[in-house]
Amino acid sequence: MLRINVAALKPGVHLLEARPEAEALGLEPEAFRDVRVEMRLDVQRDRLLVRLTARAVATLECDRTLVLFDRPVEGAYTVLYAPPDMVAELEASGEDVRPLSPADPEIDLTDVVRDTLLLAVPVRKVAPGAEQLELPVQFGFEGEVDPRWEALRQLRSDDVPEP
Repeated sequence: MLRINVAALKPGVHLLEARPEAEALGLEPEAFRDVRVEMRLDVQRDRLLVRLTARAVATLECDRTLVLFDRPVEGAYTVLYAPPDMVAELEASGEDVRPLSPADPEIDLTDVVRDTLLLAVPVRKVAPGAEQLELPVQFGFEGEVDPRWEALRQLRSDDVPEP
């Protein structure tokens, strides 16, 4: 979990850094390590603006070679905490706004950091150097038919010429 005690913060800008374990964020420790979160908290009388950058080293599986490799990932996110009666009004602006009542002593950024790191993982995962590798596009020997296709071959009509 990544919780910040906001009750102790005075109005103004506060810079914080955290190094939570992947498990504490609900991430697989085999997939993410060396997690670092840098936060800028802008505390005002009744609101709190959090800008954060989350970084980690992700272990990914190459889409071309199926080899595991490490890659740094980084994502940024901004969330505004405001009084509950202002949330609906501020959400109309399209920003992520969450309720924060004066009685709340802390905020939980666990979900925000986890989601930021997960969204930072590239859709296409290619290991360094794998882009230049020649990959086989045919398997087996020339003219050899995969035996798994034999059942389909038997269903084939005699009227259709064989390729």
